[in-house]
Amino acid sequence: MAGSLRGIEAAHPWAGAQDRAPGADPDPSAPAERIVAVVTSGAVDGDSRALRVAAAARAAGYRVTLVGQGPATVAADGVDVRRVVVQGVLGNHRVRRPRPGLRWPLAYRSAGAHDHRTVRLTAARALLVTRAAELHLVHRPLPLLALARCGHTLAWLRYGLRAGWTRVRAAQYQAAVRRRRSPDARLDNLMTDVTRLLLGRRAWRRLDPGLLDEEVAYGPVLDEVRPHLIHALGHRALGVAIRAALRAEGGGHRIEVVWDVPPRTPAPTRRATVAGEAHERSFAREADGVVTVGEGLARELRARHRLAATPAVVRNAPPLATAATPHPRGVRDRCRLAPDVPLLVHAGPVTPDRGPATVIEALPKLYDLHAAFLVPDPAHPDLAPLRRRAAELGVHARLHVLPYVPVAEIPAFLASADIGVLPVHKLPHHQSVLATRYFEYAHARLPVVVSDVRAMAAATLELGNGEVFRAGDTADFVRAVGAVLTNPRRYRKAYDRVDVLREWSWQTESAPLLDLYTRLLGP
Repeated sequence: MAGSLRGIEAAHPWAGAQDRAPGADPDPSAPAERIVAVVTSGAVDGDSRALRVAAAARAAGYRVTLVGQGPATVAADGVDVRRVVVQGVLGNHRVRRPRPGLRWPLAYRSAGAHDHRTVRLTAARALLVTRAAELHLVHRPLPLLALARCGHTLAWLRYGLRAGWTRVRAAQYQAAVRRRRSPDARLDNLMTDVTRLLLGRRAWRRLDPGLLDEEVAYGPVLDEVRPHLIHALGHRALGVAIRAALRAEGGGHRIEVVWDVPPRTPAPTRRATVAGEAHERSFAREADGVVTVGEGLARELRARHRLAATPAVVRNAPPLATAATPHPRGVRDRCRLAPDVPLLVHAGPVTPDRGPATVIEALPKLYDLHAAFLVPDPAHPDLAPLRRRAAELGVHARLHVLPYVPVAEIPAFLASADIGVLPVHKLPHHQSVLATRYFEYAHARLPVVVSDVRAMAAATLELGNGEVFRAGDTADFVRAVGAVLTNPRRYRKAYDRVDVLREWSWQTESAPLLDLYTRLLGP
């Protein structure tokens, strides 16, 4: 690695070539170097970047292993997939034992005690209801029946007292758990700052122990595979990769680490923000190579971590061949719409910062337009307010929620729509990069409607493949969609320019990544 822990060996350009003399030709009978792509954020099947990296490395002749959480069923042929399960024992400890303190003095002290008491209460009620039915059905002499009913009434009174006490304690426990899940009070922020002051770069161990859960799950797999290079996808995968490389080097086996950095999304709390920054500072300079998805982000990373070189830019575009294969059942067919019904599509999660509410609010003003949301999980809670708002506006029949299709099929699946939309808000992580969905819309040859974030607005205005609107402005969004629907052929013609889609293809984008592999591992 390029940092302090392994800087001496990493300075040599052939340090990653195992058992090979400098300048010697590789032995043709020796097995190819093994590359491991590590995914820690979500399922492998939904991570287009990981699947494309694995496919490119395999096509270049490397042995490739993809390590991540399931499901993992759509990797390229010849790619070994190792599925891991992150138990979350350390990360969930704060929630399972919330330390209610003086604010919630009656709260249960652990999840086990809370579950035990509430389940016992439910069981006691079931027994009392059953006993009442028995007293009604079974014939008894009148004195015995009266005595039994008296005892049953006392049991109900005792149950009522116990239920009230249990519910009070359970409510306080749940309030304490909610606070632990969202530690954003002033006292929480103060303790976060104290932890950062005392522990410095190691503060992540205290503030986000879930990172250690991932170490427990991924570390043994990486140690067993013994790769020559680890491609760490995302911020959380970096520490796992660096620690595996250090353990291997301690045993005489050199592992290069490539860190693949996406834009950092805003964390929900200060605690999570500080933990993420500390974790990144601990390991960023130890990576042997860094790649990212935009020029602005590359410059920012070099300045923030004082990297020796500017990270290579490898944008997450689909392979060019994907667009040439028609999908047997596209998005229009899945929505059961005729070819002449206008249809826009929004692909990706529907978190508020991605602007799905703008689409819903615009539907009443776009009378015949249908909107399809292609999402990872159609049952996700973020969809509930969108469905409610669509029902309030009377447009719920024109809202379609569809699950993801395999990554390789996305452009062909989207091609039957009329417009691809990216109504994201003007936040830092949206400003500096072209989103993966933007490239997928382009390969589907869809006109686009994008908000006025810097990178996507500039690309759209330059190419002429769509319209730009003011982020969060429903009226301007309606104008932009109307302009595209009026003359869609004009915007689709932008993709006929020479080499536009070839430039925005994985074949082109992956070239700097494969060059980096060659520099680290040797020819």
